[in-house]
Amino acid sequence: MPDHKQTDAKKDQTLSSKLPKPKKVTISSSIMWALIFTLLIAAWIVTGDFKGGSSLKTESPSLAEKAKRDKTEGTSFRVRTAEFPVVEHPEKLVIRGRTLSDNQVELKAETAGLITKLEVEKGDFVKKDTLICHLEDGGRTAALLEAKAVVTQAEADFKASKTLERRGHTAGLKVLQNKALVDRAKATLLRAELDLARTKIKAPFDGYIDQLPSKVGSFLSVGGACATLVALDPLMVIGAVRERDIGKLKTGMSGVANLVTGVSAKGKIHFISARAENETRTFRIDLLIPNKDGLLKSGVTADIEIPLAPRKAMKLPPSILTLNDNGKVGVRAVSPVGNVEFLPVKILSEEDSGIWVEALPATKRIITVGQDFVKAGQKVEAVQDTKFKQSTPDAKGTPGS
Repeated sequence: MPDHKQTDAKKDQTLSSKLPKPKKVTISSSIMWALIFTLLIAAWIVTGDFKGGSSLKTESPSLAEKAKRDKTEGTSFRVRTAEFPVVEHPEKLVIRGRTLSDNQVELKAETAGLITKLEVEKGDFVKKDTLICHLEDGGRTAALLEAKAVVTQAEADFKASKTLERRGHTAGLKVLQNKALVDRAKATLLRAELDLARTKIKAPFDGYIDQLPSKVGSFLSVGGACATLVALDPLMVIGAVRERDIGKLKTGMSGVANLVTGVSAKGKIHFISARAENETRTFRIDLLIPNKDGLLKSGVTADIEIPLAPRKAMKLPPSILTLNDNGKVGVRAVSPVGNVEFLPVKILSEEDSGIWVEALPATKRIITVGQDFVKAGQKVEAVQDTKFKQSTPDAKGTPGS
């Protein structure tokens, strides 16, 4: 009887010989190096070395990084400095305002009546005492003639009574009564003359007819408007001045009004309000400017420029201004011993080419590059900024650059 174990072993051997043999896997060197670099980058990201601890740093650190490194290493941070000249800066006060007629009035009727004639048209220039509106007579001429007759009769009676008194034929009381009648008649005559004169509405001053609200045939009651007369010479420019600036002004000072129409005119301050407006806390000023040809109109927006006494100032590029820890605007400078100091500035005016500030010591070396990366008291190394020439300012007070 055959052995079953030997038989099974032979079957397994035969079966294994028929199965395909496994192939040998080989990895190329390029794939191997790619896997190594991938693992290294993954390890670098996981460890957080990308925050600045790896050796993959930029070769040119920023000013902030350099300042931090210099402070750590105990070396002086290098800044650029320049000296800016002090000049006489012509200061001026600019006030927003508008033109306004110095004299504007509505010509109103002082007696009632129909308008029978208008002697002018809207826009006309008229001289003083020019007839504007003519009202109907309305029996006023007859009333005047009657008043004159009464005066004549009263004077005759008064004269006769005086003659009789001298002859002793009448009492002195009669003479006084006749004198009173004369005075009363004359008063009535004056009223009649005035009432008739009021039918002719005339211009009280030289000016332009701005409005004609009534037409021929319109009835004007007492107080009814016939026309509006506007005087444009001189023309007034009114403006509002802030509390802190009102002390710089006084009446009689010269000024220039620059209208939005492009026209400029010189004048003088005629009026300064004695009290501020409750809402705005500003003071009104009036600048009177000549306008003989009447080209300047009322109600036009204008800027009033008032020249003030010149001040010691220097012109700085806006890029060198900075803030201290308290939020104050100023510049940083380098002291003679090389320490940083903060100098607050007072801005006077701004131009396209720079900012005018109240004068700082002309000998101060003001930091032009690096001022935002240093603090007061810090030791620095100052080098001259060649962008700014140390020359005398030109005629306008602008330092060369």
